[in-house]
Amino acid sequence: MQEARTREELIRLLATEVERYSLRDLQTMYARFEEKTRDLPDHYRSLLLPKVKEQIFSAHHRLLLLVRNGGGDDEEAPLPKSAQSYFRMVEAAAREKAKTKDPTFLYLKYLLAGFTIFVMEEPAHPVGTPFPGGQIIDEWEGTYLCPVRDMADGIPFALCPYCPAKQSEEPTYPEMREHRKEQRKKESLNNYWTNYKG
Repeated sequence: MQEARTREELIRLLATEVERYSLRDLQTMYARFEEKTRDLPDHYRSLLLPKVKEQIFSAHHRLLLLVRNGGGDDEEAPLPKSAQSYFRMVEAAAREKAKTKDPTFLYLKYLLAGFTIFVMEEPAHPVGTPFPGGQIIDEWEGTYLCPVRDMADGIPFALCPYCPAKQSEEPTYPEMREHRKEQRKKESLNNYWTNYKG
């Protein structure tokens, strides 16, 4: 995968690897995350788990569907150079994990994230994924926003340096979307009245 140069090559290679995993493997991966988060506050956990399920199962489904339907648009589009770096990081992370534990599910996590980031050009964590404190991954006018994007410096094997989301400049609480819509509507009305030549 480090040598893939186009979306088509990467899609094919990712699918070959991901097809080695069964639906039961995906369910096990999700169940392990569910168990790890058992001590989180119930309200936060109830918001987080559906997004983790989406992150795993939706990425898996979209990848295999894309392969079966022939690769989609822009399959000859070149991959960014960061894709090579990402898959080098994946290899290093799997080797490091293998020193103490089986890296099987970690590898699958990185494969699905790589598909989402480099093929779908979306954040690895779906829009709406909550963080402690209540902020979420959001999307506004074609830009993905993340409240913690710039906090990954120094965290080994993090997805953040490869993610297409931008660090949000204002809070991304769910209610902020309505605030932004209202603000945009006011700006449009002001622009209309300022520039109306009738």
